[in-house]
Amino acid sequence: MSNEISAWVESPLQLLGALEHAALSRAAGNDAAITIVPRGGDAQLEHTASHLADRALALPAVRARIALDVRMIPAARFAADTAWVIGDAFSGQVQARLDRAEPSTITIVDDGAITRLLARQLVHDAPLVRPRAPRLLGALRRELASRTTRRLRALANDGRLSVTTYLPDDDEAVAQLRQIGATVITHHFDVTRLLGERAVSVPRGARIVLGTAHVADGLTDAGAELQRIATLARSGAVAYLPHRREPAWFVTAVGRLPETTVVTASLPIELALAGSERALEIITAASTAAETLPIVLRGTGSTVSPEPRVREVAS
Repeated sequence: MSNEISAWVESPLQLLGALEHAALSRAAGNDAAITIVPRGGDAQLEHTASHLADRALALPAVRARIALDVRMIPAARFAADTAWVIGDAFSGQVQARLDRAEPSTITIVDDGAITRLLARQLVHDAPLVRPRAPRLLGALRRELASRTTRRLRALANDGRLSVTTYLPDDDEAVAQLRQIGATVITHHFDVTRLLGERAVSVPRGARIVLGTAHVADGLTDAGAELQRIATLARSGAVAYLPHRREPAWFVTAVGRLPETTVVTASLPIELALAGSERALEIITAASTAAETLPIVLRGTGSTVSPEPRVREVAS
């Protein structure tokens, strides 16, 4: 019987994960249409949703509709005894909704490598609190995170929790999730490649350097990061793709470096590069992109590494 499932996503990667889940669900014979609801307030997420809305609907293998973004998770769509898809189990909005309503089933789609933290917290029955959450997190908020852990573990124990992830089957996180009873399904970004922009905005011959949120998060000194990029550019042209949370002043400073072109980050990097018909050299620090891009670009001859291939430095 046909019905509808709602997905709540709070980042561009979660949106891609929801589309991948929709395709896998369709391929498995589930004829339920999925409506993806993006959380408003994130410029890149809003742009990605707008960019993909018609394209995703036109793919018969996906059968997903992307709704208008809203600021708050819609209670009517995420009601008790209905099937939910969510992208972030650490989200305060998701946790508050789970505290008020128990879904019939819940599927979590990837929000990057934090899926590993989710698995660890669940297997150890620990509160679902983000790693950089304030140490003085309020007692009520921490209690909500604990109740979320208990709710998800109970759903898993009943066979009603599933996770759709890019993590390989032999990843420790996959084993931990299965240990508590969750169903884990691996995707390979097949839909993302169909919808990808094929790196058309990246100048040919340029190394791609990916930005990170480390400067915004205070984990990396801005001066040191600029020096790193400048050093890379001395041995050849650089195309810099900023992280969506990098401050504008830093991106402007990068654009002023010699031999460096800033490519506007209006779409997630996976979507911007997917479908490329040429080999790309991508330099990225340890990040989710370091894991996702080798899957997205598989078969293209592209390289993804923290260090560039050796080139002769221009004199």
